Amino acid sequence: MTTSPVLRMFLALVAAAAVLAPWWVARDEAAASFPGFALPPARPAADPVPFFVSETVNPASPEPKAHSGTLAELPDGRLVAAWYAGSGEGAPDVAIQMSTRDPQGEWSPPRSIFRRGEVAVSLRRHVHSLGNPLLLADDAGRLGLLFVSIAAGKWSGSSMNLSWSSDGGESWTRPEKLTLNPLANLSALPRNPPVPLRGGGWAVPIYEEFLGRFPEMLWIRPRHSAASAAVSRMADGMSVFQPAVAALSADRALAFFRDDSGAGRVSLADTADRGRTWSGRRASDLPNVDSGVCALRLPDGRLLCAVNDSANRRRENLRLALSADEGRTWRYIATLAEEAGENFDYPYMILGRDGRVRLLYSSRGTRIVFAEFNTAWIDAQAAGHGEVQP
Repeated sequence: MTTSPVLRMFLALVAAAAVLAPWWVARDEAAASFPGFALPPARPAADPVPFFVSETVNPASPEPKAHSGTLAELPDGRLVAAWYAGSGEGAPDVAIQMSTRDPQGEWSPPRSIFRRGEVAVSLRRHVHSLGNPLLLADDAGRLGLLFVSIAAGKWSGSSMNLSWSSDGGESWTRPEKLTLNPLANLSALPRNPPVPLRGGGWAVPIYEEFLGRFPEMLWIRPRHSAASAAVSRMADGMSVFQPAVAALSADRALAFFRDDSGAGRVSLADTADRGRTWSGRRASDLPNVDSGVCALRLPDGRLLCAVNDSANRRRENLRLALSADEGRTWRYIATLAEEAGENFDYPYMILGRDGRVRLLYSSRGTRIVFAEFNTAWIDAQAAGHGEVQP
């Protein structure tokens, strides 16, 4: 039986509508989903004695590649770290791994919580590889995990998925695929810490790499459902991506962008209307060798940024910079790692309930390193009382 051209066109329009409808609904919701940023509650008095510790989360990991760490704090004080590991970026054997640090400072042996085969069964679609996990933690103890599944190729063929745990990461719900764009949900990736929202939920900095690079915000509301996610654009262009966002108040925030334009500087943008609109991009004083950057607001209002500061386009060191004027000027205070010919990259920072900074980064491509330090240590570094040496 031959299908008429009119019927074929009608069926094509129906198929297109089916693809576009979820994305269009998400766009509408994004336009109304700007409740304001939730700043952390008042912290306890800062420790008077400088404190710094650094340790490897996966010291015995056999995988040649361990990368893109994420970190969250549970209400009982435990820390949860996750990353992807396998034979190489985009390889079929890549799995999402997790480790938990108890209040005594001991990390559990890393274990795989999601593998390619089981994710493919859950999503009922082909999955070539996994990558870029990102943890969400609410005050009730529920833990969320965003991660990407790659259908083909590398990051331009990725889609974002969301799973939840009610037992600190011991078990997880079946992943749900998010509807974030009309192009078959291709190329949406998380990277940097989520920003809590007033009334619950998160603004998650994400980006797309399909036909360009576009930084965006993913708005996840308290319904904790993949269907409740919405996206809004932060900047246009082809060169800035992997945004990191530091909330300055309920209405204001500063975004830091990785820049591969060759300008050699971290790009900045700000919002004064809860993330609804963002200013034009401008170059900061911070260097960027086309590598990931992370920033957070300290309890006293200063901004702390982790950045690569190599003289070439490699990521041979990782340094901390401090700003007392909301990012207009910066000064270096410490070098966390440095070695010629090696990579130290993808920093990820959170502020703990006790006011201490917790940081993860990838070391030499194979290890996930954790660092913890307090405000007194930051002040000592800023006063020139020494730097941490690798």
